[in-house]
Amino acid sequence: MKKILIAENNEDFSYVLKWHFEQKEYEVFTTNTGSGALELYKTSLPDIILLDINLDEEIDGKDVARNIRIIDKNTPIIFMSGESKSPKDVVEGFEIGCNFFLKKPVSIEEIEAHILALDNKKTIQEIFKFNHCIFNTDKRCIIQGDRRDNLSEKETLVLQYLATYLSQGIDLYDILEKVWGDTSMEESLRNVISSLRKKISDKGLIISTIKNKGYVLEDTPM
Repeated sequence: MKKILIAENNEDFSYVLKWHFEQKEYEVFTTNTGSGALELYKTSLPDIILLDINLDEEIDGKDVARNIRIIDKNTPIIFMSGESKSPKDVVEGFEIGCNFFLKKPVSIEEIEAHILALDNKKTIQEIFKFNHCIFNTDKRCIIQGDRRDNLSEKETLVLQYLATYLSQGIDLYDILEKVWGDTSMEESLRNVISSLRKKISDKGLIISTIKNKGYVLEDTPM
């Protein structure tokens, strides 16, 4: 089940969004404050974030996005604003790291269309460029200079999923469901993780275990 974090200062609109996406089988987390958004981000690890930039004065939506982007460059963020947005506002939003900038009032259908566009973009990503290597999912290999390490199908799928959410912890059962379609294959996943660790250990990539949660891939400077 995909997770969506909604930080919206209009409680009525937030309720409607929550109801709609729950019908679409999303797990929905809502808040109307910037501090609440940051806390929910840390605890829920959402797949996508809907962020009203006009939250409380202490921590507004832009501040929330800035804080998230320090540690997470990949989770899609959609900005929403009830104020008139100038080209400068839009540029600033994209510089902060949002994927889309929507002007309210905005329909749920439009929001959903943008979410689907982001999902489609994720599913077709074939090349991941890290600090010290390139991961080619189509060729099932990791390239470092003239060296090429081939990967199995399951190694490729697991690494692709971890790379898509670089520096963001992924739930163990999400990986099992995504790669095997069976949440009982924990031993198989552990074997794949062990094999991957050996292949990426000299490339600045680290797969860490999150106790009682899952795994996280990090790209280090070495």
